[in-house]
Amino acid sequence: MKKNKTIIKSPKLEPYIFNNMFSDYILKNKKLEIKLNFNELGSIFYNSIEAQYYNNLSNSLILNNTNPEENLILYMNFKSHNILDNTKREKLYSIIDKYNPNIICLSEALLPISIHNNKLKDKKIKLVNINNIEDDTIISAYKGAPKFVEKKKNSGAKLKEKNIWKSFFIEKGYKYILFSNPTECPWGTNWGNCIITKFKPDMFDVLQLGSYGKTAFDVPESRSMVIIKINNEYICTTHLDNNNEKSRIGQTKEIIKYIKNLKLKKNEYITLVGDLNAINKNTYSKEELNILKEININKEDVPVDAVNLLDKSKLLGPKPINTGQKYESLYQKCVTHVYSTKYKNNVMILTDATDLDHQPIFIW
Repeated sequence: MKKNKTIIKSPKLEPYIFNNMFSDYILKNKKLEIKLNFNELGSIFYNSIEAQYYNNLSNSLILNNTNPEENLILYMNFKSHNILDNTKREKLYSIIDKYNPNIICLSEALLPISIHNNKLKDKKIKLVNINNIEDDTIISAYKGAPKFVEKKKNSGAKLKEKNIWKSFFIEKGYKYILFSNPTECPWGTNWGNCIITKFKPDMFDVLQLGSYGKTAFDVPESRSMVIIKINNEYICTTHLDNNNEKSRIGQTKEIIKYIKNLKLKKNEYITLVGDLNAINKNTYSKEELNILKEININKEDVPVDAVNLLDKSKLLGPKPINTGQKYESLYQKCVTHVYSTKYKNNVMILTDATDLDHQPIFIW
């Protein structure tokens, strides 16, 4: 296959809130409290003809412009509890099966409790050979914050499953997983970021990020980043704080310091992908930013801090390679960003496997 020199990006997909009916009303009635039902709006959007057209084109772009001999990275914030839902799990697995990425980066992953979680700072980081996993039991809120555990028990949802994880990844040729559970984590000791690969990384590491006073369910909540290196490129995955500016900024600065300390050589590359819980202001017009503010909690400005700091550092390129992507999350905005000094192509696909909160993106 000839190498395609044209940069491939996601087709244009406008969130419904920028539709004239929504935008005109929101901007002309700023004194009103407008609380949209995002779950309902997301469902309408996902089942629309426009979204079906989008997925058809996106599928074609990925399947016809990727090379199985080169890296294809899948990033996805997979809502953790959905791994225990038969239908949604199969939808996740079908995405992996269809596109066959050789590197899978996941945030909010709920994993078998036997996988080493690299939770403790200053301990030797362990990479897990998937074939050596003897028990792949997955338990929701495993050793989580007491109040969160109680909430899960009262939810009526399935809390435990086994024999649904290892066999799939082995069958599809995946061999290694690097997992990081944040040092301070209300959601359980088997929740966090991971990178799953078909090859053994030459190097792997975990950066535990601080909590900076953030709490959830009455316990501290920190975040983390996982890092692998294959040949001359680093691949990093993270998930920053969702509603605490101090935490998110502090975590971003820790990531920037880590990358600086890598002291990349001229022939080395780096890719960072993750849910940064901040938008890229360069993607939106002033009017669109005003709309996002009007529908945000307490009409607050939508955070841009993490993206601004990473842009300013110039360590990962001048801006995210998916700049221009306006939709990705349930709340009608894009908070997943891809930085890379090597890759240019990136295409989002649409799925409801994530409760419509975050969408998968492929990078190559």
